Amino acid sequence: MTNESFYYTEDYLDERQIPGKSYIRVFHAAPGAPEADIYANGTLIARRIAFGQFTDYISVDAGTYNIEAFPVGLHTSPILRVTLPVQAEKVYTLAVIGILPRIGILPVEDVYEPVNPGRTNVRFINLSPNAPGLSLALRGGLELFSDISYTEVSDYRAMLPGRYNLIVTPTGTPTVVVNLPNVTLRPRRNITFYVVGMFGQTPSSLEVYIPMDGTTYLREDYDF
Repeated sequence: MTNESFYYTEDYLDERQIPGKSYIRVFHAAPGAPEADIYANGTLIARRIAFGQFTDYISVDAGTYNIEAFPVGLHTSPILRVTLPVQAEKVYTLAVIGILPRIGILPVEDVYEPVNPGRTNVRFINLSPNAPGLSLALRGGLELFSDISYTEVSDYRAMLPGRYNLIVTPTGTPTVVVNLPNVTLRPRRNITFYVVGMFGQTPSSLEVYIPMDGTTYLREDYDF
């Protein structure tokens, strides 16, 4: 997938206005960008969010949102200004990505994927702006996802619950860029592995965040 498929910048405009409720959260995944306050149509939706942090989900109406991000304490010159469509009855993680001065929003839809007591649904996203295609694999074993490029979102893969030792590598090489020991996958969950940071540094600055998708725990309040 190309960056333009998901990467909204100040040049993007969509006038759709769709009735209905959705949920959004913000993820700061732009290495080197400062702590920021983020606004949607003038309403604060993330206060002092730092690199690697997620906000809680909030309920919003479907429609078009003007998203602005300001360094904390400086409300005059936004470091990010985009126009973003939010569709009805969707759950999104709005990932702030890129490298200053060019940063944008990648709206990652937390897709509803049916789960059962004997499975965990996992997927893999590469948000490292200078990384090649990356793979997620069991240490010494099966490759779960292969050649996931920057801003690419894999499909979900159903796995047995349990504890796993995982690694991230550049696809086609044995070089381990992130070790993930003792990752516990609990049943009846949709989760996403987000790779962030800069590739090729010594020591590596790549990290992996593994939050639970809102489609797991918003079920009681959300009609999928």
